[in-house]
Amino acid sequence: MTYKDQEEKLFTKWAQRARKLHDADMIAKDGLLYRGELWWDGLNQVHRPADEEQLWNDAGMRLMVLTKELDEEDCWDLRAESGRVPSPRLTERTAMRFFPNLELWVYGLMTIPERKTLPFGKADNATRLQGFYENAPIVRINCKKQPDTKAASNAVLQKYMENYADLLKEQITMYNTDIILCIGGQGIMVDFLQKHVYKDLEQVNRHCFYSPKANVLVVKQYHPNYNVYSRKEMYSSMIQDYQAFLKATPQFPTQR
Repeated sequence: MTYKDQEEKLFTKWAQRARKLHDADMIAKDGLLYRGELWWDGLNQVHRPADEEQLWNDAGMRLMVLTKELDEEDCWDLRAESGRVPSPRLTERTAMRFFPNLELWVYGLMTIPERKTLPFGKADNATRLQGFYENAPIVRINCKKQPDTKAASNAVLQKYMENYADLLKEQITMYNTDIILCIGGQGIMVDFLQKHVYKDLEQVNRHCFYSPKANVLVVKQYHPNYNVYSRKEMYSSMIQDYQAFLKATPQFPTQR
């Protein structure tokens, strides 16, 4: 069974649970990001499905991004995202803060030449970051599947995660990932992983948590729209802790 088949079965169960709980049963699909050609669907620049499953199976480093929810009224498929400006001009990139930061963090975590991480000055190249993010094997999962124009509070997010805990765990463990990047939520996502998924998950430093049994690294990071610290500060702090983890953990990542 393909990952997409597994995802679709999971979304069906998610909608059934939502109806039982009297939640909105409009589910914003997510999971393994599509890696096909870009096209304009009339509203956004999106990717078509292509060889993302083979890319994931062949990947030396598998990364999953956990996000809170889709802060929009429309219930669109997150797997097709490009992060680009909604424009039929396919050459444009996003001007939003969310994707430039997310692309930077993903690039830094997945690029470890000779187990050395890249400093901000070498990593922060907009064209390179966008190209890498749109082609690398990446899973992105929203912890709350029902979209809303009003961002959920951390208390609401936590309630949804607990109500769908078994389904969220099923999706997280489906992909056999190496790194889980948790962005936003003030630690709620890390707490969920520790309680429901990786019982041996222990904090290594400010950003890094590690499960020796699963050989999975969980990285805690701010929401990409957070603007108290600069891009350089948020990246450099995370990458410094990541490098310390790599030096102390020679068995990571899993060799496939």
